Amino acid sequence: MKCIYIDPPYNTGNRDFIYNDRFINKEDGWRHSKWIEFMHKRLLLAKELLREDGVIFVSIDDNELFHLGMLMNQVFGEGNFVANCLWQKKYAPAADHKSIAPMHDYILVYQASPSWQRNLLPRGEEKDRQYKFEDKNGTFRISDYTCNKSADERPNLFYPVKQPNTNTEVWPKRTRVWAYSRDEHLRHVEEGLIYWGKDGQGSVPGYKRYKHALKNADGVVPHTWWTFSEVGHNDTAKKELMAILHEEARAFSTPKPSTLIERILQIGCGPDDIILDFFAGSGTTAHAVMKLNAEDGGNRQFILVSSTEATDEEPNKNLCRDVCAKRVQRVCEGYGEVPGLGGGFAYLRIVRIEPGRLLRRLQHEQVWITLQLMHLEALVPEPPGGILWVAGEGRSRIIYLTQTNEKTWGPLERALADSPRATIYTWAPEIVRHHAPKTSVRPIPKFLLERLGLTP
Repeated sequence: MKCIYIDPPYNTGNRDFIYNDRFINKEDGWRHSKWIEFMHKRLLLAKELLREDGVIFVSIDDNELFHLGMLMNQVFGEGNFVANCLWQKKYAPAADHKSIAPMHDYILVYQASPSWQRNLLPRGEEKDRQYKFEDKNGTFRISDYTCNKSADERPNLFYPVKQPNTNTEVWPKRTRVWAYSRDEHLRHVEEGLIYWGKDGQGSVPGYKRYKHALKNADGVVPHTWWTFSEVGHNDTAKKELMAILHEEARAFSTPKPSTLIERILQIGCGPDDIILDFFAGSGTTAHAVMKLNAEDGGNRQFILVSSTEATDEEPNKNLCRDVCAKRVQRVCEGYGEVPGLGGGFAYLRIVRIEPGRLLRRLQHEQVWITLQLMHLEALVPEPPGGILWVAGEGRSRIIYLTQTNEKTWGPLERALADSPRATIYTWAPEIVRHHAPKTSVRPIPKFLLERLGLTP
């Protein structure tokens, strides 16, 4: 997985965090400990799922920010901390707030390893509009030729320059001297970097900043302050969800704007990567993936995971089906006057398997899907059938043997000739090791029991 984004419960105590099928309230003395245990297991799994060059973004607010930071330092390592981004989630403070009104949330960013490389953000029309001047050397914008230092502070920057067209001497203000030394100024003159107005008769010089000379001409370096004017705010998100799912929107009170997730995807992954969100909520991540693909022609894919959020009080509640999946479907097909973005998805419901069934009635298809989820980024749509089920390439190739008899060894030998480093999964490991002594052989169901934290 190249990029993971999650928006876990903030543990505010206001019925937003379900632990062992019950909401945790503010009076619970173990509220923070329960949240830490809940998150720790999920972050460990997230680390395992990330590629070596992957990255994870986690939304949070003040309630658990410091606990989350320590958890992520422990799981991903302090050296893999990338940034703590501040998202301006409101455009005005609450007038009835009793203390200092919060205006932002946080997004903690950790890389799986130093091999992750952030992307530049698109420059955008607003930044490009600044480059409205042009000469024989290209398109440029004008920047101030002075700095915020006085002549007393920087006497070497207080000197006269010559206006070449009027032959007059121009001095800066004593309270705001030139931004460049005499030698730099003479170099600017020689290279034609001084601007004296459209007619060349101006009395104050400007500095020509050519677009082609930008260090990052193809984009903008991302920063940690994300304003609502750039990526949307809470009201944007609510209106967006209301337009798509007006009948179910009120069932989900804390959506994120799709433009916020787009910003994360632009920074974190490429046009052909897979994005995982295992706190899928209202499905904003899928919406953002489809929007970005439509904008830049990418082929990003998403995997969303969510629980029904059913409780003893609401046993039939299923936000995953009634909000998340329905939103994704409408974004694909269109809603109201908004055309669909195309694409498709599969809605799968995981059925809990009791530990005893892993030893008895486990079906081959269940084993096969589980193995692929553990090893591969893409699933083989249909089980291959027969004795030998194979998927993946190179070192990541997996082989699942549904039978071990005289018909097994010929196909297995041919499969290993193409990929000698494949991993074999089998119900009869000792027999297979005898026939393939140099190959990694893992026993079923023991491997699954250990991987899932169960005792055989």
